[in-house]
Amino acid sequence: MQLTPKTLTKKKLLDFLVELEGSPGDYITIYTRPFSFPRYVTDLEVELSPFAGEIRTALSAPAVLQEAQSYGTGAVVFWSESGNKLIVIPPFVIPEDRVFHGRPETSLLCRLLEKERLLGLVLVTWGSYALGVFKGDKLVESKTGTGYIHKRHRKGGRSEKRFARRTEEQKKDFLRRVANRIEERFRGYRPEQILFGGNRLILKPLIDESSYLKSEVQQISKRFLNVRSANQEALVKSLEDVNRSLIFDLGEGGAFDDNIWPDETPVE
Repeated sequence: MQLTPKTLTKKKLLDFLVELEGSPGDYITIYTRPFSFPRYVTDLEVELSPFAGEIRTALSAPAVLQEAQSYGTGAVVFWSESGNKLIVIPPFVIPEDRVFHGRPETSLLCRLLEKERLLGLVLVTWGSYALGVFKGDKLVESKTGTGYIHKRHRKGGRSEKRFARRTEEQKKDFLRRVANRIEERFRGYRPEQILFGGNRLILKPLIDESSYLKSEVQQISKRFLNVRSANQEALVKSLEDVNRSLIFDLGEGGAFDDNIWPDETPVE
């Protein structure tokens, strides 16, 4: 069976967790940090019996491993014998490994979602950038800008090489400018997490150019936001993506019926 996750906004996941908390039957709830996923679960075979085998199989599915690695935040498992069988990949890091038996233990995930965070967002494409600092849902600092970069020259010969050198210099100048703006906007806030979006190939050279990003490398998220533009509008919209969780629903019938969650789409 091919597993395809759905995305849920923070509000919809919180609403669902309220419903889940009242679910009948016994559950196993597992919280696992990114550094111990999925090893922590596989080491709990005795505690998880009789669900150990099917939980291990679900967590070792390629789709689950791929998304967990992409998010780098750990996972939460809600598993019952005849009811829900859910794997949640949250937007922020699970701080500790825990196992609960009985009623679904949703409070830790709710607190993780509801915590007001100071986040730094860096959206960059070749020629434009948008920087923002968010405190909770409020944008408290932002800066957008552009920089001209020659498109690829196709005539060949000396002209092509000259344009290539000029383009590389323009790219270096652009990266220095963005790095300086990050230093100016982020230094006074010290975001607890920094997320990138835009052109993935720019990330490494930008970090190499920025002394601030190199000093805060532990705060850089593994997640990369899929945005095509780097402007004020994309910056504001990106916060909703930052707060989205991924849900793998393996229960019979599924808890996330399309009639109940019509605007939540599968991850491509």
